[in-house]
Amino acid sequence: MPKLEKRVGLRLPVETVAAWKAAAEASGLSLSDWVRGQVRADGIGPLVTRKPTPQRTPRRPAVEADPALLRELARIGNNLNQIARSVHRGEAWDRAALLLALAGIERELREVLERCTSSS
Repeated sequence: MPKLEKRVGLRLPVETVAAWKAAAEASGLSLSDWVRGQVRADGIGPLVTRKPTPQRTPRRPAVEADPALLRELARIGNNLNQIARSVHRGEAWDRAALLLALAGIERELREVLERCTSSS
């Protein structure tokens, strides 16, 4: 079987997609295998992998969050990213200063967590 390396996307009417999914399910194939079978890849014949259709995990519902909390978390995250970039660039860091900076970030995050959990 040839290696399947390229992906092709199509925009189709909702009704067409529903009909194709139903036909694929009725034939016991994934939608991808069913479409490849209809197209007859390379003019040779249907190319069927029999791989299961991947199951999408449902999205969690959005949760309302305090904008001030989000800004504070973003600020803490930015500080952590700046430290990480500096370390990855090989900039000289005194180990004690690095540990103090990381401990400070950990303390800030614990305070934020405590405020969030105590107010709920």
